[in-house]
Amino acid sequence: MNTVKRKALSCAILGGLGAAAGSAHAVYQDPNGLGQALIFPYYTVQSSSGNPFNTYLSIVNTTSQGKAVKVRFREGKNSSEVLDFNLFLSPNDVWTAAVVPADTTTTGPARIVTGDNSCTSPQIVPGGTGVDFRNYAYVGAQADNAGTGLDRTREGYVEMIEMGTVTGALLTAITHNSAGVPANCAAARVTGLGATSIAAPTGGLAGSYTLINVANGADAGGNAIALANFSAGAIYTEVGTETTNLGSADPVAVAVTNSPTGTVVYTSTFGAGRGFDAVSATMQHISVINEYALDTVTRSNTDWVMTFPTKRFYVTTAAAATPFTNKFTSSGACEAITFNFFNREEAGQQANPGDFSPTPPGASPDSLCWESTVLSIRNGASHNPTGTTSGPLGSLNTTPVNVTAGFQNGWARINFVGTNAVTTGVTSTTGTSTNVNTGIAAAAGPQVYRGLPVVGFMIRTLFNGTLSCTNSAGTAASCQGSYGSLFDHRFAQSITPSP
Repeated sequence: MNTVKRKALSCAILGGLGAAAGSAHAVYQDPNGLGQALIFPYYTVQSSSGNPFNTYLSIVNTTSQGKAVKVRFREGKNSSEVLDFNLFLSPNDVWTAAVVPADTTTTGPARIVTGDNSCTSPQIVPGGTGVDFRNYAYVGAQADNAGTGLDRTREGYVEMIEMGTVTGALLTAITHNSAGVPANCAAARVTGLGATSIAAPTGGLAGSYTLINVANGADAGGNAIALANFSAGAIYTEVGTETTNLGSADPVAVAVTNSPTGTVVYTSTFGAGRGFDAVSATMQHISVINEYALDTVTRSNTDWVMTFPTKRFYVTTAAAATPFTNKFTSSGACEAITFNFFNREEAGQQANPGDFSPTPPGASPDSLCWESTVLSIRNGASHNPTGTTSGPLGSLNTTPVNVTAGFQNGWARINFVGTNAVTTGVTSTTGTSTNVNTGIAAAAGPQVYRGLPVVGFMIRTLFNGTLSCTNSAGTAASCQGSYGSLFDHRFAQSITPSP
């Protein structure tokens, strides 16, 4: 997004906040990448070509205040919590960590390791062996019939939510000294901090992630989705509870759409306790658009990551709630899609139901079933992956789709066509909308956000074999010609009524 467009969008959002129905605090996706809550759309330690990925994470506190942050990892099938802890950032602090395989098997858990000194509760020892992810939330009484193994922890997504600013003696305790070490991290592990040391949150957090597979020569990364104005008040909770989550947002949202008639800013109020609806509205899309490359000459492969961060709020009840159509079963909560693809010379086709595999029991053959589903795009070339494992990422939460053999590269569009996504969507109790180009406003009333709340990206890998190169010493050498790249999805929206 260029600077002029970003500034225009920021002005439109701020205008929408001023028009909020009885509230000046509404959650929205910040176009500048700074927020109070961050969503990292994917982490993985799965193996591709026999070599495991690591996922590097970074969160930056761009403010002069201390921050208490809930860090939560969710596995990719049903968004079950696999690890959470509280992180305390001192002013202008950066915290980094890596998610790595806990062992050399493909069935062991993921593990978090860090060399960072910022305080955590419980403690993650800097430079230590790290902490393994757990399966407690999907075994025993909480089993969801989608598997109980630790292998489920190997891919998923991450949410980091500012619970409040840190004040008083605790701020002194977590602030780094001249040696880069906090004064007293033990003070951050005392119960009852919410009542004594945590004030209202102010935002200003930024995040990034890197998916790296050293043996494969692949390294690609992106920025976390930043939600600003997430909560007006402190939402601090101790470790061991899931009550600070993406449903903790204030139930008002701002979204921006662009149309031939101009840019429209929507401000929507949802019912009490429906903060997850507000978060969903900020990422509600009817279509996902991106490119793909399957070139024979570079042995290219492409995966699309499709993560639905709020899906668990709608699909774990007796019947799915809108905008989702199907409840969660052992095969996931499957949502019907169409997949239209085009080559670089405008020729296009739609994938047929038989072009998707495998078909989950009782599901449409063209559907996305998991909370984090990786769409593996293929055209039958010899370098394409086969079976149920994706190519670039080695994901097991995958839906393969076959494009026509002649379509080596181009772009594609996923449309969400489930009944509730198309008809009901996410509906606010009331709202306002204004076309900022014309100044025309729609009458206040309920608003419908159609589609599904989705984030993600396209990742492609290319293999050029062994190449002649010059090494760091300036002498001739042989280098591995393998690399990867990552690009965020583009989206289409449908919000009504429109002015």
